[in-house]
Amino acid sequence: MPISTSSFGDERDHRYQEYTQGEQFEEETLEFPELTVEIAEGLLKRLGGGVAEKHHTVEGIGWQATLESLERGVSVRFQAHDELLDDLVRRFEEMADRAAM
Repeated sequence: MPISTSSFGDERDHRYQEYTQGEQFEEETLEFPELTVEIAEGLLKRLGGGVAEKHHTVEGIGWQATLESLERGVSVRFQAHDELLDDLVRRFEEMADRAAM
């Protein structure tokens, strides 16, 4: 079930202040040697994220993922509201495993 929206670039971005990054956000960085930045971005979009910066940042309500290309694979730094982080990472890992098959 998608839980996100991309930025509107206007006053609507500030309507839901509880979803802005702050003390309630946690961070986790994982490496996926079997994925490319493009594939990782596509998986994050399937989780409901909107591309904030192509091949670099994907954002959803209460979370953000930053993609970095590695020599072999991709690194994904997840920043999410503490209640979302574990579920977001678990769902992404499951999708990454299926994409690697």
